[in-house]
Amino acid sequence: MKKNMINIIVMGECMVEFGRAVGCTAENNLYKKSFAGDVFNTGIYIKRCVKEQANVKFLTAIGNDENSNEMLAMMEEESLDTSLVYRSSSAQMGLYLINVDSEGERSFSYWRETSAAKQVVRFLSDDLDNSALENVDSFFFSGISIAILSEGDRQKLWRFIFKLKASGTKIIFDPNYRPMLWSTLNETRAAYAAAFELADIALPGVDDHMVLYNAKNAEDVACFLEQFSISEIIIKNGSQGMLLSVDGIRSYIDVDPVENVVDTTSAGDAFNGAYLSARLIGRSAEQSAKFAAKVSACIIQHKGAIVDEAVFAQQLLDYPM
Repeated sequence: MKKNMINIIVMGECMVEFGRAVGCTAENNLYKKSFAGDVFNTGIYIKRCVKEQANVKFLTAIGNDENSNEMLAMMEEESLDTSLVYRSSSAQMGLYLINVDSEGERSFSYWRETSAAKQVVRFLSDDLDNSALENVDSFFFSGISIAILSEGDRQKLWRFIFKLKASGTKIIFDPNYRPMLWSTLNETRAAYAAAFELADIALPGVDDHMVLYNAKNAEDVACFLEQFSISEIIIKNGSQGMLLSVDGIRSYIDVDPVENVVDTTSAGDAFNGAYLSARLIGRSAEQSAKFAAKVSACIIQHKGAIVDEAVFAQQLLDYPM
């Protein structure tokens, strides 16, 4: 690895995804298999943006089955570092079915109760001497990353992240709330409070905060999160644009409307990946948010969580960081 290489760890769950095959109707029921997960998608988009300027390590646990082998091969094709991908002998990858309506909005059916990713903290706790955990510049995780963990494993994760932060690692959190993964709202709020206490950068969406904290708008989200010591808050509000709060100073960024919405599956994941990439190479928060909005707009005009590499490469040529 190059000496001055930026190191970022992204922690989460990758799942087997079945989405309706292109050109197929509901009647013929033909689905295409791929792999996706919120943090996994973000990691891929970070690597595609920064290329050789950063090393992106995906922290997760998978099985020893064929799907796990295929996902590992995909990670290597995307140049993600797999040194923190642990193999479970007792569990396999989770699976989900995705359907997209005529407006591009998606609905999911999950089979993830026995997902190997739930064991990741146990593997990590036994591997803290791993050199892959040294000199980490940034650590990114989401609400889904912590929702799948047991309460005991969550507590161990907080201690691990606290040590990273104390060593100078920038901690980045996207709440990405999924109600079905949590027992109660209070459980979610307690876990998110711990995450916000640790975060240097937060990437919330207004919709999640409406449900969790009764926020009415982006300003309410900013008021809530500014109570924590989060230096950089990027509030995503769909077509209404973004509200940025950087060191307590707020600014607003408009986004161009997208007319041809095909699939919103990983709009937020791609935004996160693009935003963090631009920040990693020294762009300002405002420049990064504008770049991320362009990337996200491109992603939702194509089917699937991970768009074709040629399409993405053209996007970066048309709208560079």
